[in-house]
Amino acid sequence: MRRRLFLQLSGMSICSGLIAGVNADTTSTKSFSITTKKGEVNLVGPDFPATKVWGFNGQVPGTPIRVSLGETINAEIHNALEVPTAVHWHGIRLPNAMDGVAGLTQPPINPGNSFLYQFTPPDSGTYWYHSHVNAYEQIGRGLYGPLIIDEADPPVVDRDLIWMIDDWRLLDNASISDDFGSGHDRSHAGRIGNVPTVNGRFRDIVKVRTGERIRLRLINASNARNFSLSFGDLNASVIAIDGQAIKPYTTNKPITIGAAGRVDLILDMTGEPGSIAPVVDSFYRESFHLTKFVYDKVPLRESSLTDSIALAPSTIPEPEISNAKNYDITIAGGAMGGLRRAQLDGEWMGLREIAQQGYVWAINDVVGNKLDMPPLIDTKVGNSVRLTIRNETAFPHPMHLHGHHMKLLSIDGNALSEQNWVDSPLVMPNQTVELAFVADNPGNWLFHCHALEHHAAGLGALVRIT
Repeated sequence: MRRRLFLQLSGMSICSGLIAGVNADTTSTKSFSITTKKGEVNLVGPDFPATKVWGFNGQVPGTPIRVSLGETINAEIHNALEVPTAVHWHGIRLPNAMDGVAGLTQPPINPGNSFLYQFTPPDSGTYWYHSHVNAYEQIGRGLYGPLIIDEADPPVVDRDLIWMIDDWRLLDNASISDDFGSGHDRSHAGRIGNVPTVNGRFRDIVKVRTGERIRLRLINASNARNFSLSFGDLNASVIAIDGQAIKPYTTNKPITIGAAGRVDLILDMTGEPGSIAPVVDSFYRESFHLTKFVYDKVPLRESSLTDSIALAPSTIPEPEISNAKNYDITIAGGAMGGLRRAQLDGEWMGLREIAQQGYVWAINDVVGNKLDMPPLIDTKVGNSVRLTIRNETAFPHPMHLHGHHMKLLSIDGNALSEQNWVDSPLVMPNQTVELAFVADNPGNWLFHCHALEHHAAGLGALVRIT
């Protein structure tokens, strides 16, 4: 990584680049016309050149898609890039044909062509959309945007803000390093950048007022970086994880959000008028200021709101644990891993042979390198499925299941008192997690690590529901 640019930028502040919430209209269908194309974004301020990106409508983040629960989304994607693409609607329980995995659920959208995605999201919450062709490059160049499904009865707040957090690997001239899919990134932690941003801005500032209540929707759009955010003296109340309502809890501990994950917070701004409060990331050994709250000198109100912050409970079908089909899943490989051999294209090979073809990870000793591979899970519609995932590697893995949410039951054998829904749980090194879901959405679904270089290097599988 180029550390020099990060250090050069360390003293800079940039004007607010927040995506503010807007109310959806009341029609039953909302249509969006979105073009994947090249653009230029001033990621790091006026003292550096603009960065050439690939974006939805040429911007980073892409055009916000926001509808009310019950509305249908018509999203026509036009491809003005020179390479094929497709769009995945991350976290949405939608029909398989609309899932956006080129080669599995649809043909790629070739240059100059278009594709119409049409679906009615069954759940409210915070989601996102992103490319699913050569994702480690296309997302790494900026092809992502927010997708918000508003509740019928949202909590009372003064502002509803979206933060799409990302990190970029930039060279000293602020251009994107084109070393996508490098061997080191594939075998280690993935593509970790040197310039973290909020909504496409480095070291942004967020103007707030004492007494203000904010709903903050965190979306981790990075290739592989995980974040652990501290809000200083503020007590953050967590109200949703991966788009799904949870029993609210308040904490002053860091909020961890893995790659592709989402967390909804309620923040009551209790700082002194005129003060500054940094938001600090500390997931890795070196912490840094992601952004900072800058308080206006005039408070909004003298005390915080007392209205309920609880969201309506999720309506996702509950799995029947006693009758569930049980699957053991072991993740192995990578640097400092214990993988010695695995099956590639049905043939057992040693790690060196596999690595020569660009693969270093396996699930149950099978390298997930093709979309027509035999499924890891093959079950009937309506069955409950229970997964025990063991991460026998030195790196965290955000494991994303398309088309479904999973209930997190236990961590390292300890049953959780609050078992919440997730679609991209972050499984830490040498950790074992248990999850369960109802296989109620037919089709061939991707199940993969959302550290995108890990997926490209073999950490993927299929779930078949018939």
